[in-house]
Amino acid sequence: MVMLTLTALLVVPGLIVGLAAQLPLRLAVGTSIPVSAGIVTIATYAYGRSGVPWSLGGYAVATAITAVVVGLVGLFISGSVWMWRRRRRRAGRPGHAAAPPGRRHSRWWLLPAASVLVSAWLIGQMIITELSATPDGTANIFQGWDAHWHANYIQFIHQTGLASPDQAGELRYPENGATLYYPSTWHAIAALVMGLRGIGAVETYNLVQIGTMAVAFPLGVAALTWLITHRRFSRPAVATSAAVAAMATPLFPGLPFVEVMVAATPSGVANGLAGLVAAVVVAALADRRLVPAAALGLVGISGVHPSAMVTAGVIVLFWWLFEGLWRPVRGRLRDFLVLAGIGLAGVLTLLPQILTVSEDADEISAFEFEIDADRAAVWGRALTLQVRHVQDWGVRWVLLALAVLGVIILLRRLVLWPILLWGGLLVVCVNSMSTFGNWTGGVLRGIGSIYYNDPRRIGVILAIVVAAAVGVGVGVTVQALAGWLARLIDPITDPRGTGTAGLRVAVALAALVATGSWVVQASPEYAVAAGANQRAGRMVDSHDLRAFEWLSEQPQAYSGLIYTNPDEGSGWMYATHGLPSTARHYLQSGSTAPLTTTLFFSMDRAGTDPRVDAALDQLGVTYVYVSPPNYWGFQKPNEHLLRLDQAPGLVKVYSDSQVRIFAVRAAFTEGEIAQILADSPFPPDRRTPLTRASALYGGE
Repeated sequence: MVMLTLTALLVVPGLIVGLAAQLPLRLAVGTSIPVSAGIVTIATYAYGRSGVPWSLGGYAVATAITAVVVGLVGLFISGSVWMWRRRRRRAGRPGHAAAPPGRRHSRWWLLPAASVLVSAWLIGQMIITELSATPDGTANIFQGWDAHWHANYIQFIHQTGLASPDQAGELRYPENGATLYYPSTWHAIAALVMGLRGIGAVETYNLVQIGTMAVAFPLGVAALTWLITHRRFSRPAVATSAAVAAMATPLFPGLPFVEVMVAATPSGVANGLAGLVAAVVVAALADRRLVPAAALGLVGISGVHPSAMVTAGVIVLFWWLFEGLWRPVRGRLRDFLVLAGIGLAGVLTLLPQILTVSEDADEISAFEFEIDADRAAVWGRALTLQVRHVQDWGVRWVLLALAVLGVIILLRRLVLWPILLWGGLLVVCVNSMSTFGNWTGGVLRGIGSIYYNDPRRIGVILAIVVAAAVGVGVGVTVQALAGWLARLIDPITDPRGTGTAGLRVAVALAALVATGSWVVQASPEYAVAAGANQRAGRMVDSHDLRAFEWLSEQPQAYSGLIYTNPDEGSGWMYATHGLPSTARHYLQSGSTAPLTTTLFFSMDRAGTDPRVDAALDQLGVTYVYVSPPNYWGFQKPNEHLLRLDQAPGLVKVYSDSQVRIFAVRAAFTEGEIAQILADSPFPPDRRTPLTRASALYGGE
C-alpha cells in the first residue's frame, strides 16, 4: 500500500496537468512524475512564503491551480495561432507550411513502457527483499549520514508542515532557525506518504527511497535512449532500444543500487529523471503541448536536487549544438527561443539557493575524492565505470562491449552528440579523481563542483549514457536481424506485412526476456549491498533505541532541546521518536549556531561556568545524550562530552552500555529528578538483580 500511495502522489497530479495541456494519455502519464515534482517545488515555496502548511489538501489545490493555468495558457496559444493563420489566409498568404501526413497509429510505445515497469519492479523487489531480512525489516535504520538528514527532514515536514526549501534552517539549526536553502521536493512527497500510511519516518524514508529510485533510473534511461535514436532509426528500432536500455539498467551497480547504498537519495532520483526531462524539452520543439510539461519537469528535478537541472541542461545543450543546430525541428531561431524559454523557468528556481548560500554548502563543495593512482589508471577506471563503490563489483565487460556496439551504430548513422556528451563527462570524472595540473583542472573542478567533484556522482551520469548505448547496440541489432529475416517472407502470401511486424515484435521480446534473465541472475548481489549494507548498528543500536523510547516518556523531553553530539549520529532520535535533538544533521553547526557550538566544547563545566549555564538556559536544553563512538575515524573523541559525571549542573539519570543520559539540573525540581531516576531502568550506579532493567532486559 505504501508503494501504491507513493505512485498516486507521483503520477496523478502530473497526469491531471498533462491532460489539461491536451496531451495524449500516454504522454501525460509518461511525463507525470517530473511534472508532479514541479508542482510540489512551486507549491512548497509559495506555501512557505505565505505561512500555509504543506498537506495533501495543499497539494490538491496546487495541482488544480496549475492545471487551470496550463489549460488557459494552452487555449490562449491555440487561439492566437488560429487567429494568425486565419488572417494570413484572408490575405492570400499561407499561414503555415503544410503539415506532413500523420504516420500510421503505432503501439510500439507499449514496449518501453512495459519494460520500464518491469525493470522498476525488479529493482524495488530485490532491494526490499534484502531490507526485509534485516532487524526491524523495512523500518531498519540506515547507519549513514545522508539518510540521517533525509529521515529527519521527512519527520520535520510531517510535524510542522514547513516544506519550503528556504526554511530548512528551522530543522538544521534549532537554536535560531538560521537561513538555509535545501531542496525539499522529495522530502515533501515522502512526508505525505508518512501521514497517509501512518508509518514512521524511518520506514517512510526506506520505502520512498527504494520506490523513487527504482522508477527514476529505468524511466530516465529509456527516455534518453529515445532522444538519441528517434530521428535516425525506425520506430521498431527506437522502441526496442529504449526498452532494452530500461531493462538493462539494473545490470549497472550504480543504477541505482550504489546510490541506495550510500543514501544519495534526492541526487539519485533527480539525476535518474534528468534524461526524461531532457527528452521532453527536446520533444516540445515538435509538439508545443509539451512545453508546460518540459518547464514544470525542469523545475521539478531541480527541486529534488539542483544538480539534475544542470544534467538535463547539458544533455539538451549537446543535442542542440551537435544535432539541433544542423537539423532544426522548426527552424534554428524558433527552436532556440523555445529551449531558452523552458530553460529560464528552471534557472529561476535556483535563485533562492544562490541568494542564500550557507556555510554548510561551502563545506560540502570542499570535499575531495582524489585517488592515489597514476593518470593512465585513472583514465582506465573512468572508462570502465570503476568509480567509488562501483569498483567493488569489478568491470562489467559484456555490458561495455554492448555499449561499444551501440557507439559503432551511432557513428555509422552520424549521431555524434551522445558520444561527445559521454566524452565530456569522462574528462570531468577523470579530473575529479586526479586533477589536471594546468588551468583546465580548475575549470573542470568548477564544472564538477555541481556534483561535489565526486566521481561516484559523475559516474552515475556516465553510466546512464552507457546504458543508453547498450540499448542502442542491442535494439538496433536485433531489429536489423528482423529486417533481414523479413526478406524470407513472401510478400504475396503476406501482403499486409503482418508476418514482418510479428517478427519484429518477436525479436524485441526475445531481447527483453534475455536481458531480464540476465538481470535476475546478476543484480541480486547489488541489491544485497543496497538493502543490507550499513544496517548493523554503527550509529544507532538496540541500546540507543530503547534509550530513545525511555527518554520519550520522561518529563520535558519535548518541551526543550536534547543536546546530542552530531558526530555520534544520535540525532536519529528525531526521526525515530520526534525527540527535539540539537543535532539533526551530521555536520557541526559551527558559527551559525554559536550557543550549540559553545556547549560542544564546554559542557563539562555545567554548574561551574555561568556562561555554560546561560547557554543551556537560552537553548532550553533539558537533557544531554551521549553515545560514543564517533562515526568516522577522523572525528576525535570529545572529552568535554565524555566526562560529564562530575559536572554539578548535570545529573546522570540513565547508563546503559555506551549510552549516557544526563538531566540538566536547572531545568527540573529535585522532586522531578528523583522521579526520573526512579523511572530509569538503567540508573547511574551498577545494575543489580533488583533494578528495573534486570526485570525488563535480564542481567548484565
